Amino acid sequence: MEIERKKLPKETLEQQKRSCEMAAYFTHSNLQPVHMILVLRTALNLFFKLKNFKTAAAFARRLLELGPKPEVAQQTRKILSACEKNPSDSQQLSYDPHNPFDICAASYRPIYRGKALERCPLSGACYCPEFQGQLCRVTTVTEIGKDVLGLRISPLQFR
Repeated sequence: MEIERKKLPKETLEQQKRSCEMAAYFTHSNLQPVHMILVLRTALNLFFKLKNFKTAAAFARRLLELGPKPEVAQQTRKILSACEKNPSDSQQLSYDPHNPFDICAASYRPIYRGKALERCPLSGACYCPEFQGQLCRVTTVTEIGKDVLGLRISPLQFR
């Protein structure tokens, strides 16, 4: 997802907003703390540049909770104090940090809890329903939404 975000053009405001959304979605991935620090720093900087100070402050707090290096923590505290002086978001984005979601592996859009989704039977990657029947972007060998039993192991196989 980060590779796709970096490929996006950043000339217009809409393109910058989409880049921010993708960075925000990536902060909800299950990563090791050292990698999450990098992801949160990226999202923090993008949101700060877009003048979405309220959301940037939330990323700054999450970053400080991970215990980054002293110089990173110092820079993050400076950004956090600037954000807290004007706690508002100038741009409306398609990102709700409080509502749990999965990321569509094809469109990189959130699929919020309770919405219909399709899964890859091998990797478990989530997709929006319009991608059903297509080839999985993760495995490149399985059909999205295909109902399969999966691998079954029997003790008879080990005799």
